[in-house]
Amino acid sequence: MSFAVRGLRKSYGGVEVLKGIDLAVADGEIHALLGANGAGKSTLIKCLSGGTSPDSGEMIVGGRSHATLTPREAKRAGIAVIHQELSLALSLSASDNIFLGNELVIGPFVRRRAQRAEAARWLDGLGIDIDPDADLSTLGNAELQSLEIVKALRSDPKVLILDEPTAALSEQEAENLGRHLLALKRSNLPVLYVTHRLAEVFALADRVSVLRGGEVVLTGAVSDLDHDQIVRAVVGRPVERGRAVRRHDAEAKAVIEVEGLVAPRVGPVDFSVHAGEIVGVFGLVGSGRTELLEALFGAIPTAAGAIRLDGSPYAPRDPAAAVMAGVALVPSDRLRKSIIGGLSAGENMLLPWLWDLSRWGWRRRSREVGVFNRTGTRLNLQPRRSDLEARRYSGGNQQKLVIGRWLNEVRSCRLLMLDEPTQGVDVGARRDIYEALRSVAANTGTAVIVTSSEPEELMQLADRVIVLSGGRIAGTLRGAEIDETRLTALAHRIEHEKETAA
Repeated sequence: MSFAVRGLRKSYGGVEVLKGIDLAVADGEIHALLGANGAGKSTLIKCLSGGTSPDSGEMIVGGRSHATLTPREAKRAGIAVIHQELSLALSLSASDNIFLGNELVIGPFVRRRAQRAEAARWLDGLGIDIDPDADLSTLGNAELQSLEIVKALRSDPKVLILDEPTAALSEQEAENLGRHLLALKRSNLPVLYVTHRLAEVFALADRVSVLRGGEVVLTGAVSDLDHDQIVRAVVGRPVERGRAVRRHDAEAKAVIEVEGLVAPRVGPVDFSVHAGEIVGVFGLVGSGRTELLEALFGAIPTAAGAIRLDGSPYAPRDPAAAVMAGVALVPSDRLRKSIIGGLSAGENMLLPWLWDLSRWGWRRRSREVGVFNRTGTRLNLQPRRSDLEARRYSGGNQQKLVIGRWLNEVRSCRLLMLDEPTQGVDVGARRDIYEALRSVAANTGTAVIVTSSEPEELMQLADRVIVLSGGRIAGTLRGAEIDETRLTALAHRIEHEKETAA
């Protein structure tokens, strides 16, 4: 094995985070690493990249053993880490980014023509269709990730570590990135691939390891394991994957009714969602999933159509008006659109309701903490500390803070909309989120709309799924009709019809 970790241990403040990690990645192998938030994945990557020093154990790279590494020593040893936060300079071209910090020069002059030619060879070798002179502002997230990979490969690494590379990607972008990673196998490079998405494990990985509580609890060939075995290892107990059972009353009144709605990239569409019902929205990239929710939330303008909320006309001028009417939206990009990292967890969860919880304009901290604790208990928030900065929470628990903003006792929510609510969220946190949504729908009569690019998620959660294609409704599936084959076929339907007509 050209890359291995043996007996790696790390403690913080007397709490052991890594408890003797043993892990090995063979040449030419894509090795998936899974684990719930807090399992120790981030600490392991920090040890490998030089961000922190392990207390004991060894890291073996290219046949050489290291007890500890600084960031510079890690790079020199051949460890290349691609983090979720990309290190690209958006003002530079693609080729300039690939050579950033390691330019080809003659004296004081950069050999830009040589850089463009070499960048083109690297990109062609991986099947990446990017012009070396491309402006990064014109590239998608998957293409930016691909540039990071090429940039790392130029340093001739002995192991490549990717930390949640598809967390912010659409399904199509993730598929494109996956193809580039499979092309890497020809170079015989060991790849450690950290992910939350089980579908990626079965599509890309040769082997998989699962961390839980700072220990490796499962390692094996992907071909020898099934979905339930991996989920059980991540969570620590069996997780029921059965289909959603219809909970809402078929005669329940409609909470939201949409007729002939037209908005940017959407419409015309007609549908309704009833009290206590969870309706899924499925579609490919550009289908209008996000835009539909934003139109209902007043975040983008509507051009035509009518909306009724609880039987009354509803036309929000902006998101604030939507919130006052009892409509809430959890965006897919929680870091840019939901979480304020410098504020406390309590302030993030209760931000819209601090005035409601105050008395004569003075904040009542004890009441805020009480609401926070009760909401955190319902969502299994970890840790349940209202004073802790939100940036210090894991991705899954940050998402719980955002969802808790609308699922608390301060003010009722008539329509809750969630755009890709489990993007970048581990299996255990997904279960908590699913249970919370089922509970609020069943017990309060709140209508719920969930968009997702994962058919299995909608199979588990939704009573009914609306499939969007080209901004229009291509079909609606209910109960046992909801499966990946039908969802995918409908998602392609209208676009296929357009191509055929053309």
